[in-house]
Amino acid sequence: MRRLVVAFILATLISGFSLADTLYLRDGSVLQGTFLGYEDGQFTFRISSSGRILRFPARDVVRLVIDRQSGDERDYPPSPPRGDFETFPAFDVELKDQWVKSDIEVQRGQRVRVEASGQIYLEGRTRSTPEGLDRRDPDAPLPNDPDGALIAAIGSDPDSPAFFIGRSREFTADRDGVLYFTVNHWETRNARGSYRVTVSVERRSGTAPTRPTRERTFTIYADRDWTDTGIEVEPGMSFEVTAGGTIYIDRYRRVEATGDSSTRSSSSRLPLPGAGAGALIAKIRYRNGRDSNILAVGTGNTLTAEPGEYGRLWLGINDDNFRDNSGYFTVKIRW
Repeated sequence: MRRLVVAFILATLISGFSLADTLYLRDGSVLQGTFLGYEDGQFTFRISSSGRILRFPARDVVRLVIDRQSGDERDYPPSPPRGDFETFPAFDVELKDQWVKSDIEVQRGQRVRVEASGQIYLEGRTRSTPEGLDRRDPDAPLPNDPDGALIAAIGSDPDSPAFFIGRSREFTADRDGVLYFTVNHWETRNARGSYRVTVSVERRSGTAPTRPTRERTFTIYADRDWTDTGIEVEPGMSFEVTAGGTIYIDRYRRVEATGDSSTRSSSSRLPLPGAGAGALIAKIRYRNGRDSNILAVGTGNTLTAEPGEYGRLWLGINDDNFRDNSGYFTVKIRW
């Protein structure tokens, strides 16, 4: 897939202390230094090479890895968080009928930190921040907590209790599950605005946390050129793709997901001339509407998004005439 190489060369470390935090930016830069805090939708970061303190909007940050396991741990105001956490990309929480499901799964006993900013207008007129208002809504999920506040739950089961978050909170997960968020208010009509939420999760056993392993199965029909999987792609993500079944690429030719190798030709009009006709192929449709290079999947392959690749994963059939095709592949994707 397309590569976007952005190099950030670090100079010598500031003498007297060891810095281990790493900030990954959306443009591909990787910065090392000290994470100083998150406020008003911005990450504050001290660069190790120059000592400069810079601020980055949450939309520009892909990932933050905090490591305080070695080196001097002296405090610089504001004091950086202790422990070993990874910060996930920020997301928006709006007031809707359904809770907002994050992509973040926690385990029982893990520490979790949540920071929130922004504002929401309740019923189109009353402005609220993540801390909520000095009033209560008896019909809200948490009737004894501030109306309009940011709240959360672990898992979607009815017995998963909601709890107050506000502008900032650290808590220890009491169960395994995916984090859900919403606004502590009953009436969702005419609501506008959103809270910007950033979650940091404690790393376990000295290893970097990962998002939960997810798996989905798709039916890729032979008479369609491309199928949108709906899977959002970000740099560094890997997808294990396996495919089974057979299709007909005309009335008589039946092929597996590797395609008909006899039709490989550099002059072919196939989307991917180097692969067999009817083979399973993949691409990323970027957020600007353009497409990545096409990759062969066949009966199995691992696809990895390169730096700068943001978009949706699409699967297709390597053919130039779909009118006489029939059948489908069953495709499983794990990421």
